[in-house]
Amino acid sequence: MFDALPRILVVDDEKTNLDVMVGLLSGEYRVIVAKNGFEALKRAKSHPPPDLILLDIMMPELDGFAVCRQLQEEKSSAGIPIIMVTGMDNPGDETRGLQMGAVDFIRKPFNADAVMARIRIHLELLRQRERLVELNDLKNKFLGMAAHDLRSPLHSICGLSDMLLHLELTEDERRRFITTILNVGLQMRNLVNDLLDVSVIESGAFEIHRQSGSFEEFLPSRIELFRFAAEKKAIRFNVHLSEPRVAQFDEDRMSQVVDNLISNAIKFSNAGTQVTIRTGHDETKIWLQVEDQGPGLSEEDQACLFGAFQKLSARPTGQEKSIGLGLAIAKKIVDAHHGEITVQSVVGEGSVFTVSIPMVPAIVPS
Repeated sequence: MFDALPRILVVDDEKTNLDVMVGLLSGEYRVIVAKNGFEALKRAKSHPPPDLILLDIMMPELDGFAVCRQLQEEKSSAGIPIIMVTGMDNPGDETRGLQMGAVDFIRKPFNADAVMARIRIHLELLRQRERLVELNDLKNKFLGMAAHDLRSPLHSICGLSDMLLHLELTEDERRRFITTILNVGLQMRNLVNDLLDVSVIESGAFEIHRQSGSFEEFLPSRIELFRFAAEKKAIRFNVHLSEPRVAQFDEDRMSQVVDNLISNAIKFSNAGTQVTIRTGHDETKIWLQVEDQGPGLSEEDQACLFGAFQKLSARPTGQEKSIGLGLAIAKKIVDAHHGEITVQSVVGEGSVFTVSIPMVPAIVPS
């Protein structure tokens, strides 16, 4: 919603009233008009529907109360805020309109500033209500994802732990079971961390703490963390670091981005290939790239790559787990730094992910 100008439907059978309201609103909103109640019902069902309706009460055949009632009874229009407009000074009309579902009342002759203020308030309330619905849907998706993806590893942990307790095992068998339990536990931890990160980001409580630094300073330690995973697939790191350039960024959050890109490069690369990591800069930004020799990404995959819970046609080459949250989190982190994350990919050849952030001058203490 609100991709462009908010759409306001103005309903009045008097041309003069319509002209006045259209003149008032057209600079800030996209205005749709209806000259009677029947036309209003039709306009309210258009696609996309109006974001708010200014509805006159006194109209022939089908008055504003009847229109309001029918709009509230229809599922497709029940959520549209309705502000009723009247030239009558009857408190009973206001009570009746509010009982039918109107959110506010405007009396003629009206004050233009007051009308605009009320419209802005109700559009903002609508935004907040829709945001709450989105967050509730996201919460339900989190719960479903957590229940589904934690069930299998929990069964593994319980089963292996039971075997450790009740079976006579050799030292090698015990070590193998304990290693499996550890790996499954780490998988569960990563899932929970990803879910919590997305939850924090979407709730608006996400914060970054910028400090002076360079990609070249922290990248070697991040690469080393994935050395074992790469060696298990005989994947070689090819690292090219440029001369460091200082910028302002949150190293912990940016490490999450780098970890995700390196981890994905390993997951989606075939054994015996290489992952290239390089850094660079220009006059305005610093950047890093992670390039793999994996299966590449189709145009369809690239279009939805940075959305949450996306399942791509390309799959990990070593049965590694992926729940489709890492790149969504990475994009949110990079966006918070006023930077950009992009991908260039050719199916069958591999992908190159590039992260760039502005080269903000270091803050000098006063």
